[in-house]
Amino acid sequence: MQYTIHEKNTLEKVNEIGMQIDTLPEENFIFVVLSPYLDQLMSLLKRLKPMEIQMLFMQYEGMMKVMRMVEEGAQAMEKELGLK
Repeated sequence: MQYTIHEKNTLEKVNEIGMQIDTLPEENFIFVVLSPYLDQLMSLLKRLKPMEIQMLFMQYEGMMKVMRMVEEGAQAMEKELGLK
């Protein structure tokens, strides 16, 4: 997989944040720290094939933690809003 320098920097930063998730003070703070990177990350993930995404998650374990946290946050919001 080939990434631009900008994409590579985004992946590395999100991975770094993801690896620190358990040590950061609270979930809202994590989203503030991540917000500059989420649009770029989602754009990148949209253009990848499922196998490429799996490989990316194996390479960047912290990114997988971030995506789980985002998914859990979205599910909690859906539940709160009565969408499920």
